[in-house]
Amino acid sequence: MSLYDRDYMRNRGGYARSDAGGVFSQLRVLGAVKVLILINAICFALEIVFDSVFGYGAFFGMFELSVPALLSGKVWTLLTYSFLHADFFHIFANMLGLFFIGTPLEKMIGTRRFCAVYFLGALLGGLLWLALSWNDREGLVGASAAVMSVFACFCAVCPPYPITFLLFFVLPVSMRPMTMLKIAALIEVLGLVSSFGGAGSVVAYSAHLGGMGAGLLAARAFSGRIKLVGIFADKMRKFFKVAHTADLENGQKRAADYKFSVDIRGDGRGVSGGKEEGPSMSRRVDEILDKINERGFSSLTEEERDFLRRARDASK
Repeated sequence: MSLYDRDYMRNRGGYARSDAGGVFSQLRVLGAVKVLILINAICFALEIVFDSVFGYGAFFGMFELSVPALLSGKVWTLLTYSFLHADFFHIFANMLGLFFIGTPLEKMIGTRRFCAVYFLGALLGGLLWLALSWNDREGLVGASAAVMSVFACFCAVCPPYPITFLLFFVLPVSMRPMTMLKIAALIEVLGLVSSFGGAGSVVAYSAHLGGMGAGLLAARAFSGRIKLVGIFADKMRKFFKVAHTADLENGQKRAADYKFSVDIRGDGRGVSGGKEEGPSMSRRVDEILDKINERGFSSLTEEERDFLRRARDASK
């Protein structure tokens, strides 16, 4: 079979390994992105109901993040704030970004890692906002920090090729993912500086920047450069270990249980100017795909990604 017929490359083997079993195997049926959008929509509906029954701000009072809430013991607000939104446009913009950016990212890194990116973004975004707004009495709501984390992680793990998107849903613009991230970060920094200068703003720029930092941190962890988020993901995996073991006992297989082969013939169309052909190239491909299976696509170097592309072309 061809190189990209492998389960590694169809997102049913390599990345699925970190998603096998338990809650995450069930979550993967719908996809974390759709589930998160649904939860946010339900919370927004509950806001409307609570406000109409108990008065405006009743729901926010229990779950929004603020210094008084945290000091009163409401530690859950460090995450629950990310499921609240001020108005329809607020939730619409966040969920739109989550859908279009989160969907491809979840396919690239898997459901378990995607959830780690999302909630780490909400947590670090909230913490940075608290650090820079300690004297404020107002609260923080919105999934923007989590979505910014997803955006930053996507830009970091996506291959450095131009992506075309519609600016203001009208004007087509093409740029590399990291260029997009740098421009967005610059806008957020300028907004934060402006807010410190006395220009009032309802935008939580510090939370956005905290979310971006979380996404970059996660991307580096997934590539093996740092261990922090990897440890966080391992803790989550151990937490769901019982369900995971039960699924395996019921006959579900892990990616490591599957055996693959690749048909790359040494027909003179080798890689790197003919330096690697036939069995040698096949072994190299297997090594790279094993690395994807163990550590994810984002762990590959640019040279390894180029090699896979050339190997695919050589096998056609």
